[in-house]
Amino acid sequence: MYKKGVMTFLICLMSAVLFSGCGRSDNDDTSDKLKNNVDTVSEQEETSEDAATETGVTSVGSTEDEVDTDETETPKGVPNLLLFRDNAFEWREDNTPAISQHYSYLLLDGESAASNPKLAASLEDAKAEMFYKRKETWNQDLKSIKESELISFNDSWMAYLRRADDDYLSFVFEYSSEGLYDDGAYTEYFAHSYYVNDGKEIVFSDVVVNEDAFFDLITDKMYESIDDKLNQYYSFGLETDKEAFKKDLKGYLNSGELAWTLDPFGVTCYLQAYTAAPFAESATILFSEDSDKTIFNDEFRESARDEYVIQVPGYVGSYIDINDSGVPAYVKASEQYDYSAEDDEFYLSGLYISSTGDWKNIQTTMPGGTDYYNIFLLHKDGTTVLFENHDEYDQSFINTYILARHEVTEADNIRGCLEWASENDYDINGAGYTPVYVPTDPSSIRVLTGDGQFAGDWSPAVLDIDAKGKIK
Repeated sequence: MYKKGVMTFLICLMSAVLFSGCGRSDNDDTSDKLKNNVDTVSEQEETSEDAATETGVTSVGSTEDEVDTDETETPKGVPNLLLFRDNAFEWREDNTPAISQHYSYLLLDGESAASNPKLAASLEDAKAEMFYKRKETWNQDLKSIKESELISFNDSWMAYLRRADDDYLSFVFEYSSEGLYDDGAYTEYFAHSYYVNDGKEIVFSDVVVNEDAFFDLITDKMYESIDDKLNQYYSFGLETDKEAFKKDLKGYLNSGELAWTLDPFGVTCYLQAYTAAPFAESATILFSEDSDKTIFNDEFRESARDEYVIQVPGYVGSYIDINDSGVPAYVKASEQYDYSAEDDEFYLSGLYISSTGDWKNIQTTMPGGTDYYNIFLLHKDGTTVLFENHDEYDQSFINTYILARHEVTEADNIRGCLEWASENDYDINGAGYTPVYVPTDPSSIRVLTGDGQFAGDWSPAVLDIDAKGKIK
């Protein structure tokens, strides 16, 4: 493993020690604590994981009575979201990881949770569901490495925000297990969409009123894309016709192998790997493609947003209407890894960005790379800007890039990071990396900025990123 610095910090933002970079974990280098982590991942994880069962999940720390008896009026406005990150390892005797698990999830901050208790409970349920799935994977991996000491696992459960406004919240979890399949990483998806005012789950039939017409469109897009990739990689295409493929997609939706999210501009579907093809696939139907206004429920079709913040899953990417043309462009932004012959390990070394025909590899400048990237797409004034924040050990950076068809252009950068949550907003004892506030408005992004190595050199600020990627 690449070496990570030990973060010493006080949660109070004005006294946060940023010498080790923004958003640092306070236990990244505690190998002694993790070395004996065999049967459980952590006490805090057990609490959430055990709250889930094979037939469903129950919110941690909240009950139906608590939610249903709350009759306070839910305030309008976008709730404040926090992005949590953590990891867990199973170490070998030579101090190399046999199991590496990385995961993230979204919760409301303290103020928004108090104002939106039902939505807060729904997000806790989604977290518990992910923790349950993650524990099941951990136990399977543990069984495998006990049978063969040569096997290793690198699993991730990462949450990606798809929509956050004063009406709806939607996000997708991307599970990936690397190195176990001849065709690369295995990936699968599960997603949730909620009404902000009452935290109720939005089901597919709420959004899509003409399912047959919707699947006509999604079938055309997925069939063509999968068939092209199969021919490119394996010299053969799909061995079924479109009608059979359409029927399969409907079945995958019912079985959970096809997840979906409510986006600011339409609905995106995510097909897990090893269903129709060895690789995962995504496709988007824009609200604007519903030309006869018969596919989508009017409530959702008329809610399309001109300005929004969105994320794309690291492995499958996503189709985005980047310039309001009515034609989605494929965008992918993922962490890039290099191989270290000295350590016999992969380490995080940069950022890969692609936008329908153009791509860039953005290398880190500090030796050993960085911990992770926080990546968002900001859409305003008919333009899409990629915003990323990462920490290169003792330096944190915010960079922007303009995305266009067949073009990725560097725009602006500053020293800074997404603003950390305060100790009132999360359980300080149960967290790994300090959670950060998630951007939901391109013109109002909460950050910490400065140009020094001490607490007094950094302070909270609000950024406005314009359509040219310039940071104000």
